[in-house]
Amino acid sequence: MLLGMFMFLMLNLHMSYIHRHNLVLMMRYIGIGTSAVGAILKVGTFLFNRRSLINYHRTLNDLFEEELARNEKTRTIMLSFLPTMCILAYTYSAIMMALVLAYFVPPYLFIIRDLRHLHLTTNYTLPLSRRYGHFWPVPDNFLYHFHLLLETSLASLSSTTAASVDSAFGLYVYQFASTMHAMTFRLTNPLPTEKFSDVLRTCVEKHQKLLQCRDTLEHNYGHFVLYHVVSNAVLLCSLIYEAMTFSSFNVRNLTEFMTFALVKLFQPFIYTWYGTVLTNA
Repeated sequence: MLLGMFMFLMLNLHMSYIHRHNLVLMMRYIGIGTSAVGAILKVGTFLFNRRSLINYHRTLNDLFEEELARNEKTRTIMLSFLPTMCILAYTYSAIMMALVLAYFVPPYLFIIRDLRHLHLTTNYTLPLSRRYGHFWPVPDNFLYHFHLLLETSLASLSSTTAASVDSAFGLYVYQFASTMHAMTFRLTNPLPTEKFSDVLRTCVEKHQKLLQCRDTLEHNYGHFVLYHVVSNAVLLCSLIYEAMTFSSFNVRNLTEFMTFALVKLFQPFIYTWYGTVLTNA
């Protein structure tokens, strides 16, 4: 995983160096490279803090399951804003998939057209390296198709990592916030068979565990948020500059531009949304 993301990063850095005299192309490849940096940062953080994250997941999941199984009213409260979280996660994943398809569908369509005519050529351009982006010459034989598969796999791996890690943050925020709402409902609507002092003691103990979970979540995801805010701000400025330099829009340019801009806008948006939900909990 890390080796693949490192290869993806070096490929894009090499392409940005080749196009160092063209600001638009240079920033485009730097923008793609930042996704590899983000994936390396996320995977490295999860591997480094694996033990604390496992403990965090077990603690939060146990608290969530305990409150969810309490009664029907509590379950209704906890599940009330689950659809919103699902919509955000599915939308983000769909945008990431659209970005990969916008870059990689054209050469595969060319290959399918050739196969229909019972021949297979290499008269298509590699989506990222453009034949000259690798540190070695790309042979004009079956290995050329292997390079296409390699670039597709690396880009898909980067997009999948971003979508899964960012959506996992939404899952943790949902579990945290819904557990807090359930505890609030339990305090304000105690059952006749329960003593308020016992309920209060139990909720305080759970709240202490939730505070520890909050600290773990902040420790692992805090630098992700900072990285996305800084990098996406720079890349959005470069996208605006790129849009101003377009002499004409075609379908491919428009699709690539719109999906890339949506990703860079949607990443800080979902972190802001999740942060607001967590703060209001």
